[in-house]
Parts: sequence; C-alpha cells; structure tokens
Amino acid sequence: MLAYCIAEQQSQIRLPPRGVEGARIEGIDVGMLRCFVSDFDARMHQGHFPEMVKDFSQVLQRIFEQASIIPFRFPTVVESEEVLRQFVEGRSVDYRSALHQLRNKVQMDLRVTLESGGTPEYSMQSGRSYLEHRRARYQEAQSILKEFRRASDSLAEKWVQHDTPSGIRGFALVDRSSLPVFLEKIGRVPTPAGISARITGPWPPSEFVETAHE
Repeated sequence: MLAYCIAEQQSQIRLPPRGVEGARIEGIDVGMLRCFVSDFDARMHQGHFPEMVKDFSQVLQRIFEQASIIPFRFPTVVESEEVLRQFVEGRSVDYRSALHQLRNKVQMDLRVTLESGGTPEYSMQSGRSYLEHRRARYQEAQSILKEFRRASDSLAEKWVQHDTPSGIRGFALVDRSSLPVFLEKIGRVPTPAGISARITGPWPPSEFVETAHE
C-alpha cells in the first residue's frame, strides 16, 4: 500500500474520491493518529510518474485543507497494514507532538533565484572573476531573503533556508489566520534586476517536522 500522510484523528475529514492510479483512499487508525493510504501497484510505469506525483500532491492538499498533516515522500510503499501500524506506533509520541505544534500552521516556500548573466570564458582569470561575481550575487540574494524575513516580522514564526545551485530557498512557518497579511507584507519587498523571487503555498509544513520517516 501507498502511504500519503499522517494526521490526528478527525472524523470530519472528507477524502478525495480517488488517489494515485485511481485507487480508493482509506484511513488506518493507530492510537490517536490516522494514516491515509491506498492500494498501489509496485510495478511503476516510468511514463506515468509525473501524473502519479501530481495525483499524490492533490490528495495531500485536499487533506491539508482540513487538518494538519505530516506527509510521506512519494512513493512510500509498505508491505501491509501491519507493517504500517508498527512503523507509526514506534513513532506515535513524536508524530503527535509534531502535529500538535503544527496545528493551524502552513509552510510558504520562497525561491530567490540568481538569473544567468551569460557564460564566462573558461580561462583562469575569467573563471576567478566568474566565481567572485557569483559570490557577490549570492550575498545579494542573502540580503534579499533577509528583507523578506524582516518584512514578515512576527507573522512568520520560523524560517528555514537551503542553498540551491541557482540561489536560495527559504521556508516560512505561518499561522493560517495570518497568511493574508503575511503575503501582503512580503509582496511589497522589491527585488533588484537579475534576481527573481517567487513564493508558493500554502503547503504542509514538512520542513518544520523534526520526526523523520525512515
């Protein structure tokens, strides 16, 4: 079976009619937690992979609209319901704590990208100049991210950031009720020429879950 996510038990959660590969989604209760799964054919067709990822994400978003969740990565496949129960039971204390802390929280993703400025000549001097230019641009991207963090003020409870080959990716933990004001404030932050900033969400706050799915 394919595992989608873990949530607190809430009988009012309305599940999508179908999940990945059109399979019916079911909830398996483990103590005070509920894990959402569906049957899955392990013989994955590579050509169907993008569509399956899209369906998986849509299921997560539908459930996340109604409750806090801890998502699994796609595809997390377990042999049986018993194996899944043992897995969740062994981490139930951590999962319950994480879900309690993240209740009514969402994650907003901010990508600060350094736009390409052309291909340098591959000589020692031009290579050194290129690296210096990239370093300066990266510092500029860092300063832009700091401006976004400053603009969000206390509306973002936490920030996490990761370097990427093209810039920086930041993640903000925001209360659902504060999201409109958060978006309004960071929407006022200007970005200089040669740097783009794109924010997406709301997403499940997976970057702020310390419990790992092993």
